[in-house]
Amino acid sequence: MVLERGKSTTECDILTEGEKVEQIKEFVYISSLLTNYGKHDGDIERRVNAGNKVNGALLANMSSKGVSRQAPLSVHKEVVISTLTYGSEIWVWYKKNESKINAVEMRSLRSMCGVKLG
Repeated sequence: MVLERGKSTTECDILTEGEKVEQIKEFVYISSLLTNYGKHDGDIERRVNAGNKVNGALLANMSSKGVSRQAPLSVHKEVVISTLTYGSEIWVWYKKNESKINAVEMRSLRSMCGVKLG
């Protein structure tokens, strides 16, 4: 992968054992999406989707009457938040991305506490 600046694209011919190595525009490394243009929008979108999936998977268990009030909050903090923010240390935070992350977090808290909108 070649890191680009602007809209230009650079083609590189890299050979290993006589075969050309494929040049790519993005790949996942240690669960973070890296792109040739260096933006984190795709990675943030992946995290938002993962947070929604985790929330959905946990919802049935956490909204059960037999679960203490503190358990859903602990699970939210340890599972949902860590899923949402894994790799966020390298992100450049924009308002639109922050609001997406916050929306998943609030949806998780509402569903685990049994609060409905509207």
